[in-house]
Amino acid sequence: MAATVTGVPEQRDWQAVLGSWRLLVNPGKNGGSAFELIVGLAAPILARSYHQLRAHPNGRRLLAEKPDLLALLGDDAYLASLPVGSLGHAYRSFLRTNRLDAGVFDVDTVIRPIAERRGWDDDFFYMIRRGTALHDMFHTLGGYGPDMGGEFGNLGFHCGQMEPSGALKALALSGLGTIIPASPRRKLRYFREAVRRGQRADNLMAAPYEELLDKPLNEVRRQLGVAPTRTAHPAGHMFVAWMPPGMTRPTRWDYDAEAA
Repeated sequence: MAATVTGVPEQRDWQAVLGSWRLLVNPGKNGGSAFELIVGLAAPILARSYHQLRAHPNGRRLLAEKPDLLALLGDDAYLASLPVGSLGHAYRSFLRTNRLDAGVFDVDTVIRPIAERRGWDDDFFYMIRRGTALHDMFHTLGGYGPDMGGEFGNLGFHCGQMEPSGALKALALSGLGTIIPASPRRKLRYFREAVRRGQRADNLMAAPYEELLDKPLNEVRRQLGVAPTRTAHPAGHMFVAWMPPGMTRPTRWDYDAEAA
């Protein structure tokens, strides 16, 4: 079972991992099981990310002030007021293209119950809550679409940020990597490129997104060390139209081309 003495789980929770079998039945309708799987399997990685966040100057400021990024990202009127080409405008474009809401897992019905049941530290809970809001922000920064190919690349991007991340890499390659209809060589190359891109970027969890949303997307990428797509992925992004049962068919999203 996961260690919760300090309120920061350091060990993998295999009971939670095995209990996520509902994903096999209907992956589009079992978000809670998906979250249990992620936090159970990636506990050591998430704990390390937490300690890195605490060691980062801006990370310490975020944990002290705990700004509500999810509320800001969920304010469509505010995002709509931002200039074309800005990080916030690109983020809104990503959400609206595929009718998504800010945040992947609902805080009150999915994340908070698990945090309370496991006795998570308030700062660790804040990092996880902010992190789920940042999943789509990573999509935006990397230009990864909401399709299976984009999710695959975004997972690699995340893994590069959380090194060593062998467990998550194995999950991505054995999960999405096996069902995406593309050649094994293309998939492995694309994933590795995304991992390297994440490795070379700054600590994106610690970035002050509240202060960056109105800035030009390319300027934010340079500031955070996120390589341009043409550099990170010379063959371009991998778009996959197929989606598992219960999930909406995606629309191709390429904000760089749209803004240009």
